[in-house]
Amino acid sequence: MKLKAILLILAVALFAACSNSAKQATEPTEEAPVKPVEVVYHVEGMTCDHCEESIQKGVTALPGISLVEANHEDSTTKVIYDPSKTDEKAIAEAIAQRGYTVVPN
Repeated sequence: MKLKAILLILAVALFAACSNSAKQATEPTEEAPVKPVEVVYHVEGMTCDHCEESIQKGVTALPGISLVEANHEDSTTKVIYDPSKTDEKAIAEAIAQRGYTVVPN
């Protein structure tokens, strides 16, 4: 009788251990962080500080943007973004919606 009780306890413990490891295996794992991407656009039509601010405001509204630096003096806009949240096409469209032309490289 004692042997049956011990075997039953061991069986229950083994079952519990197996089911816990199965749950852990199916739970989503934390993904590695995505490396930010830096891109510099040549933007035509910027003539002043207000133009820079307009572009910065439009691009910053997109998800995943960590930096926007528009410079009317050299007609560039530097953007650092998370590629899992936005892409270069969306950034170029945000600039174009502000009335500026993104020149392809």
